[in-house]
Amino acid sequence: MKQVMHLACLAVFIIFFVSCKKQKAQNTSTSIIGSWELRQTSAAMNPVVNNYSEGNGNIIKFSETNYEMYENGQLKKSGPYSVLEDTTVEETVCLVFPDGQFTNRIIYDNDYNASKIFLEISGNKLSFVSGCYAVDAGHRSEYERELNDR
Repeated sequence: MKQVMHLACLAVFIIFFVSCKKQKAQNTSTSIIGSWELRQTSAAMNPVVNNYSEGNGNIIKFSETNYEMYENGQLKKSGPYSVLEDTTVEETVCLVFPDGQFTNRIIYDNDYNASKIFLEISGNKLSFVSGCYAVDAGHRSEYERELNDR
């Protein structure tokens, strides 16, 4: 009987250990901080999805307070940014999203009057939506976190 109890305890320990390891391996960051490379764009005016391969050089880097935007590996724009909670995505981009998606807005260069850009981080993907799709001005960009930031 003692052997059965020892085996049962060992089995529970192994199951617990393996499941904890899997959970840790699947954990991804929800922080915007890091480097993100463009993977896909689409727009209401041009419904064709444009895909970009790894190493395309279209990168956004975020630190705690600043960003850098690169096109084809060349720095094009940089400055301060902030992320604010904003739940007006549906009214702004004229699309319906599932509850809890795109509830944050990014502000570049302290320009609070600029057109709203909403962001969503899911796993290793960073998505931006902006414009109003109903009047052919909507735009979506998807970035993937660079390997050294995972």
